[in-house]
Amino acid sequence: MNYTVPSTKYTPEHTRYGMPQNGVTLPATRYTIHEWTGSNANQYLTSSTERTSSNNLRLEAERLRCETADRTRRTQNDINVKLQDRIDNITYWKTEVDRQLQKTDQEIANLMSSKKQLEQAHVATQLPHEVATTCLKHREGRLSIDLVHDDVEVQLLKEVEMIENIQALLQQRISESDRQLSELRHCKNNLEMDLKDKCTSYGLDSRCAGLHNGSLGMSIHNNSVKIDPKSATPVAYEAFSHDNITNAEKQRVSSCRQRELNEHTMHQTSNDLHKQAETVNESFRIRTQEMIVAKTNLEENLSQTILEIGSMNENIAALKEAIRLKDSPMKVAHMRLNTRSYRPNIELVRDPVQYGLVEEVAQITDSIEALAAKLHESEAKLRNLESNKKALEEDIAVKTNSLNIDQSQCLRLRKTLVWRRHEINF
Repeated sequence: MNYTVPSTKYTPEHTRYGMPQNGVTLPATRYTIHEWTGSNANQYLTSSTERTSSNNLRLEAERLRCETADRTRRTQNDINVKLQDRIDNITYWKTEVDRQLQKTDQEIANLMSSKKQLEQAHVATQLPHEVATTCLKHREGRLSIDLVHDDVEVQLLKEVEMIENIQALLQQRISESDRQLSELRHCKNNLEMDLKDKCTSYGLDSRCAGLHNGSLGMSIHNNSVKIDPKSATPVAYEAFSHDNITNAEKQRVSSCRQRELNEHTMHQTSNDLHKQAETVNESFRIRTQEMIVAKTNLEENLSQTILEIGSMNENIAALKEAIRLKDSPMKVAHMRLNTRSYRPNIELVRDPVQYGLVEEVAQITDSIEALAAKLHESEAKLRNLESNKKALEEDIAVKTNSLNIDQSQCLRLRKTLVWRRHEINF
């Protein structure tokens, strides 16, 4: 029996599934039983394969879940340990930096105190310098022979030079202390910034260490999942803090040496100034004593000269009286000679009387001339005594002026100087 179905010619109005709707609808494609059976077998095989694959996938997924869960747990635990180690490391360096910061703060305070003492010492030298220069100016008021370059002037000039050198040295120490303070403050600033960063990092890492899988407010930050190439390595991190600490220690050592140098300078300069002040005062004492002795001797000489002038005046008066007293004997002798010159004739004899009268006149004349010469000499000597008296009086006035300058002006002024270290913080 022939079951062949004749072919059908389709027109455009045919649908995919058969004839027009007003006819019997037949499929456009026909499959064989073999194809049908093969299709079913293929479906069975595909289904079995997919189930097997799915089962394997489930088993593999379960294994992966367990593995990833375990790895994630171990990784998280490892991170927790590392975070704690990091926190401990930050705590150690934070403690070290804070300790160095406190030491640096204390050293800054110590050096500032030392610098203040230097400034007080520098100010304290102004009065001695003013006193020494004033004494030199006062002593320019000495007169005549007393305007001498004596040991007092030498020591005063030395004192002025010493004070000016000390002022320059103290100012140098102040400048050195300022530079050292600048270095310390720079170290302090580095330590403060380092400590601030470590405190911030400590807080952040402590916050991270406190996070767990059940923490609230967590989210994904994809932009943070990276390693910044500009970030520091652990070695660089520790080296940074180590360098800050080392530099701070180095500058503190330098500061300690500077303070020791400041203290030594103040101590030495104070001793030098004290010693020089005592030397100047001793020179004043010796010079004053010399002037007192000289003035006393001059006054004694003046007293003796005045007495001698009195005696010389009496002597001159006596000489004048003696010359005056020779006038009457001279007149008597002359009158006798004149009277006897009228003797007549042979009576005009050269008798002893005549010779005696002539000799008497000559003797009186010689006496008057000798007295007159002695009077002239005495008057000249009196003038010399008067001149010497004036010179003595002037010299005494000069010595009195010098004593007034050294005692009443200079020494009284120098008594205002009290060279004690505890009073001027030397």
